[in-house]
This record gives sequence, structure tokens and C-alpha cells, in this order.
Amino acid sequence: MTLAAAGRRGGRQRSAEDHAHQLPGGLEVIPAPAGAEQTSQVLGELDGGGWSLLWSAAQTGGRTVIVDCGRLDPWSPAGPALRAADVLLLVVRARDEELAHLAARMHVVQGWELPAWYVVVVAQPHRAPDYRVREIARVLGSRVLGPVPYDTTAAEVLAGRRQTRTGIGRSKLGRTVAGIAGHLAATVPAGSERPALGAAPAGSNGRAALPPTPTRTVPR
Repeated sequence: MTLAAAGRRGGRQRSAEDHAHQLPGGLEVIPAPAGAEQTSQVLGELDGGGWSLLWSAAQTGGRTVIVDCGRLDPWSPAGPALRAADVLLLVVRARDEELAHLAARMHVVQGWELPAWYVVVVAQPHRAPDYRVREIARVLGSRVLGPVPYDTTAAEVLAGRRQTRTGIGRSKLGRTVAGIAGHLAATVPAGSERPALGAAPAGSNGRAALPPTPTRTVPR
């Protein structure tokens, strides 16, 4: 909310870090409001300059900025972040209904012409996810990453509900995520020209639409 307010006031010179909170372990986050309706409203207000603050933080600070855009929605107020992204990660659990939703939207994702996109498969408790990773990889090839392990202990540390002296770097979750991050750092094009956040025209309802639906499907 403070980021949206700073954008409306023209606070482009202030750092996005001024609006961040530090989680246990040192990770800086800019949290959204708890309610879905309020979150949607605040994200829409970022078009007033808040997105530009985040974009500047990524360009000038040499930092990786991760934006949680929620579910794929053709009129998501997080559309400006998708258009400016260097890489899109589609996180999906290894469940039939989530894989079906992913399959239904895949042709849209393929038409956005992003520099890079991947599907990250998250494991379910007490189930071996490897077969699902292989199943998806038969269609999408090297775009499939994971599986991300079901690690409740490491998740509680990230959520601030558990303390640890060593962090989560040695946990299953920490090692897997570090491996994914290393792969992305080595393969995603650096310095690619992307449109500035908020630069795309708004949709008919005043909110920025996602990248347009493709007129053709990119071959798999």
C-alpha cells in the first residue's frame, strides 16, 4: 500500500527498499494486503508509479525481483509485471486438476514471447512426484523444473514460525530452490530489452491486461 501511495505522489527517486519488510533470515519482501479485493485494488494503483519503483530496483540495483502474480488471469492487475519479466515461473502442484488448468492456459503462455518461462512442479505430501515431472517433461522438455520437495520444516522457517541456527540452505527445500536459481542464472538471457513496467496500454476496464492471446501456437 505504501508503494502504491509513493507512486501516486511521484516518488520515483525513493528506493523500493523503503517499502520492504525483512523476514527471518534477511529476505526483504513487500507484502500485499491480506484481503483479495484490497490486494486487487492496490495492485491496480501501482500503475500510478509503483511498478516503476520496482523496475528501477531491478535495473539499477542488480537485484533479482520476484513478483507473485497469483493465478493466471487474463485481466490480472499484475499484468505489467508479466510484460516486464525476464523469466516466468509457473508453479503447479502435481495434481490432476492443476495440471489440467495449466494445459488449458499453455497456448496463451507460449504466445506471450517472454525471454524465458518454466513450469515448476511442487511435490505433494507422502507422494512421489517424479513420475509427474517425467510426464510433463515429455510435453514441455527442458522447461520443467523440480520437483520442489514437500518440506514443512523449511517452510515454517521461511514463514517465521520456526527458528534455525543454520537457515534452510541445507534442507531439501533450500538445496532444490538453490539449484533452480542457479539454473535460471546460467540460462536466462541477461540484459534483455523489456518494456518498462506500466508502459503497456490499459484494458477496457482501466486495468492493464496480460500479454495478448496468441494468433498461433508456438511448436513444442
